[in-house]
This record gives sequence, structure tokens and C-alpha cells, in this order.
Amino acid sequence: AGVDFRLATSTFRESNNLELSGFLLWNTYPLDPGDNLAYGLQLDYPNDGWEGRLGFSEVQPNHDPAIGFTPRRGFRGYNPQLAFAPRPNSHDWIRQTTFGVDADLRTDMKNRLLTRIVDVTALGLEMQSQDSFEVHVIPSYERLEGDFEIHPGLVLPAGLEATFTRYKIEGRTANRRVLATTSSVEFGNFFTGEREQVILNLAVRPRPGVVVNIENEWNRVSLLEGRFETRLTRLIADTQFSPWIYLVNNIQFDSVSDSVGWQFRLRWIVEPGNDLYFVYTQNWRDDLALDRFVTQDRRGAAKFVYTFRY
Repeated sequence: AGVDFRLATSTFRESNNLELSGFLLWNTYPLDPGDNLAYGLQLDYPNDGWEGRLGFSEVQPNHDPAIGFTPRRGFRGYNPQLAFAPRPNSHDWIRQTTFGVDADLRTDMKNRLLTRIVDVTALGLEMQSQDSFEVHVIPSYERLEGDFEIHPGLVLPAGLEATFTRYKIEGRTANRRVLATTSSVEFGNFFTGEREQVILNLAVRPRPGVVVNIENEWNRVSLLEGRFETRLTRLIADTQFSPWIYLVNNIQFDSVSDSVGWQFRLRWIVEPGNDLYFVYTQNWRDDLALDRFVTQDRRGAAKFVYTFRY
């Protein structure tokens, strides 16, 4: 059982936006152990010039959404954010600059710190051309509650505490172009060593309604416990044949599982509010004994959404 709400106004202090939102989720078992709630509150001040947020959430140890998922249990999260984004008057090529801090703090149920990630936007530039450029400094802290297998055969021990700082440079070009990119380079310390990450994303728009995204993520990690590299490659083709029919193909490969996944998704808007969905997914794994990829699983699903207006 659950409930959520959102209260918003655009007249705070005469002309500013202010939002308050929250959620509560509860589940039970035949033998209810308690501590099964998940809830949160968030206050947003999303305005041009100054922007802020205060958020709190708690996921108790026995929370189990059953038909959904939760990435972590038994924690409390605090998410403050503040940004200042002035617009230069009549500048020829700079539309807006941004400076800010966005933090993610998580504790266990006894309020002992587990994670602290502070993302400092040292400089953000949005150009009149809609291109953008950002520089981030990210000081972090992690305390592992249990053994963490960060890579097959490479385990970081429970109780490990690590304080490290990472740096990120990111650039985006305007999506309106035939060729557009969102790319970033991130480097710095990581747990007991260092990690370098490069993300390249190229979007091709040969004609209206057709977008092909080619994404590649590469990580090189060097720790006291060992070294490894990972690669993730993804091809996403979005095709909109008409305002009523939308087709997406998503193909992905990663070097850790050595598997290839494909998802085909079709949406047909019969009429506004009435939609037919069809999704097909298939995964292949690299079988070293056969020296080829073999099918791991496949599944299909269909859904029809009908809206009744009265």
C-alpha cells in the first residue's frame, strides 16, 4: 500500500516556484517483522537564477516492494542541493552560467555515515547555441557494511572506509543538430586506488522522427586489491513513423558478463489515452566452450491501456 502527494505553487514570494512532495510505501508478510516502511519528503525551489532542494528518505530493513525493486535497504538519505545560475545580459555567446553543490548523504538506521557524495559544479556554461560545458569536483566517502565484490574475483572487505576525490569534465552539443554528442571524462582516486572513466555518446538524426544513439563507456580501475577494465556499448534506435506509432530498438554489450541484450519496444497510440504496447527482450551470453553466443533467455509482453473519461 502506498500514497504520494505533490503540492506546488508559482506565486511564492509573488512570482517564484515552490514544491513539496512526499511518498509512503508499506508492505507486510504473513509473519510481519515490522520495519517495512519506505518514505520520503522533498522541498524544491526550482527557479531561474537560484535553485534549491532539501530531501529526506528512509528505507527500512524489511521493506520489500514485491512488484517493484529497491536498490538498497536499511538506510536514511539526505539530499541538499543549491545552485546559482545567473544569465549575463546580452552576451553574444554565453546564455547562462551555473555554480552549485549537490550532496547525497546516507546513514544506516543508527545514523552512522555510510556514503557521502558531494558534487560541486565548479563551472557550468550554457551557450546561445545550446551547447554546454561543465566542470565538477566530487569529494566522496564510503564505508562498506559488507564484503563488496567490485569485479569477479576482486573483493573489497567489509568495514573498509575510503575518502577520495574525483574530477569530471562534461560537454554536450545541441540536440537539434544532425550530429550531437554528450561526452565526459572522469578521473581521480577511488577506494584504495584510482579510476578513469570515459563516456562517449553520439546521436545521429538523419531525418525528423529518427534518432540513432551510439553510447560507449570505458572504465580502467587500479586498486591495491587488483586491476580491471570494463566496457559498455549500447546502440539505441528510436523511430517514430507517425505521431501514433513509436518503435525503439536497444542493443547492449558489456565486458563483465560477456552478454548481449536486445529489447524491441512498440507503442501504438490508438487514440489519445488508449495505447497498445508490445515489448520483446532476448539475451545472449558468450559460451567459451562453443566459441559463440548462445541464447540465455527470451520473453515478450503486451499491454493495452484504456482511458475512460466521464
